Amino acid sequence: MRPVRVGLVDGPLAAPLWPSVEVSARFGDGGGAAVNRAALAHGSHVARRVLEGCPSARLLSAQVFHGGLEAGVGEVVEAVGWLAAQRVDVINLSFGLRERSAALEAACEAAQAAGALLVAAAPSRGGVVYPAALASCIAVSGDARCRPGEVSWLGLEGTDFGTHALLEPGNAARGGGASIAAARMSGLIAGLLGQGVAAGDVRSRLYLMAAWVGPEKRCA
Repeated sequence: MRPVRVGLVDGPLAAPLWPSVEVSARFGDGGGAAVNRAALAHGSHVARRVLEGCPSARLLSAQVFHGGLEAGVGEVVEAVGWLAAQRVDVINLSFGLRERSAALEAACEAAQAAGALLVAAAPSRGGVVYPAALASCIAVSGDARCRPGEVSWLGLEGTDFGTHALLEPGNAARGGGASIAAARMSGLIAGLLGQGVAAGDVRSRLYLMAAWVGPEKRCA
């Protein structure tokens, strides 16, 4: 069976990850922006979490973060379109925008129509973000109940599933969040595809896998 191909709309990747990269492209910096440490760290953390779930995945790196963790909607749209043209199996979108964008919505719908499963980060606090809130995306938040490899079905507005969100299990000081949870979900989905689960069956398989149903109960 062919390797599962996962597209990352994110920052550049650290050198140890390059053997897993099939191809990369830069969007929005004119080819000249210096690599920012935060952008490199974010992209690399996301890639590592994907590979945790599917070590054999081939990564396609669509770099939109260069001088920091900010990118214009136009660059994200270009990156999603490029990955769709590459016929990737999964597109990971570990970021969130407050404003809905018709162009981004159209790009995500086109990528879905091309056969990609889109996984987007949905922060557990602060309201709905895009592209996670789009129907074309699987919206993922961090869920403290979940261990790595576990899934919860949250069923909230703008959020479908939850999974483990810490960079290092048991070490909250190292950080994490919805971006990491989305990347873990992308890796989990890539693993399912690699096992022969059809793309159209992934959502239902995730429902069946859910170790938790409903949102976390949190103290105010």
